[in-house]
Amino acid sequence: MLTSTLMRFSGDMQANFVNEQAQAWMDAREDAEIEILAPHDVAALPFEDHGRLRITRFRYFKPDRFQKLAYPAIMPNIKRAPLLALQLPPFLLAQYRTALRLVRERRIDLIYAHWVAPQGLVAWWLHRRLGLPYILQNHSSDLSVFEKLGAPGRLIVRLLLRDCSRFFCVNSSQLAYARSLVPEEERADFDAKALSRPMGLVRPAERVAASGSPQWDIATMARLTRKKGLHYLLEAAERLAAKGIRPRIGIAGDGEDRAELEAIVHKADVTFTGFLSGESKEAFLASARRHAFPAKASGNDREGMPVALLEALARGQPVLASRDTNIEMLPEWNQLEPLVTFLADPSDVAALEAALENLLDSDPGITAASARIVAHYHWDALIEEYLEPIESLFARIPTRDTRSDE
Repeated sequence: MLTSTLMRFSGDMQANFVNEQAQAWMDAREDAEIEILAPHDVAALPFEDHGRLRITRFRYFKPDRFQKLAYPAIMPNIKRAPLLALQLPPFLLAQYRTALRLVRERRIDLIYAHWVAPQGLVAWWLHRRLGLPYILQNHSSDLSVFEKLGAPGRLIVRLLLRDCSRFFCVNSSQLAYARSLVPEEERADFDAKALSRPMGLVRPAERVAASGSPQWDIATMARLTRKKGLHYLLEAAERLAAKGIRPRIGIAGDGEDRAELEAIVHKADVTFTGFLSGESKEAFLASARRHAFPAKASGNDREGMPVALLEALARGQPVLASRDTNIEMLPEWNQLEPLVTFLADPSDVAALEAALENLLDSDPGITAASARIVAHYHWDALIEEYLEPIESLFARIPTRDTRSDE
């Protein structure tokens, strides 16, 4: 598995879905061995051995403390500090060289690239050199990066999509966009290998019980960045507070926009908890009566399918969700729609204010059906929806020993 971000240490704010998917894969297949290749960081170990799961982190800039491209995410980092784009070529080269070494040393059979940009390029280079099959996983707006490069970028993305063995998107909207980038004469082949699958949920071994009355009337969990729409949520909360309505709002997460978001709050009852994981995350979720996800695309930076949204639905709790969360793209949307407070555009703060009032009036007991509707999104069930199309590849892929290794 190739990735551009990964949890660097216990309690890190980085999303952990790459590791969770790998663990679910190994739990489902006792003979599977997985290597995760991620960028190095001064806060991370260069190598971890967890038996059938190994993590290698490649260095891409010296000295190590100058490696600032990858964490928390490449595009926001470049947007904040454009000169970091100069680290992209050494990043790609270092990931490719390390991947090439690992493929040869570990006799790797399959490359799984999380994010088309930049990992898709590395996967394609390995495919062209060694004949290795590769899978592309599109998470959010990474395909649109290539369009910024004009005709050369469109050519590159067509090659990546043409030569991949499977293409996964976290929602059907992204899948339709990817399909639009494929030449008409190649779309039938693309349709045969392209699938929409969200990232899954880890099923807690034991739910953490909330003590006493719920602490949060409305809660949300997200990276504090523009596309999450939290500034609209806070503006709406300020409008409610001016009318004397002050729900207790908890915002869990951290990110580049935290100071800007905190500055919005004057009258509303809002608490920024910082990043939470493990038991503290479970306790936060257990102490919330309702959840709000007011995502709004920021330029080309678009939401994929928030795992936190699926987690809230899986708890059977009332949820407010905007169109840009892509909740409408879930196959179960017709069943979920009556249970969700849906908002087309959270930048219409008056409409968001009214939606929050509706959310506050909702009875937490009436939405329990959502937990049953999305139960199959837990990794222990969902992983088969990934593995079945992946394993079907090996009936037609040459064995490792017959492929070129030069």
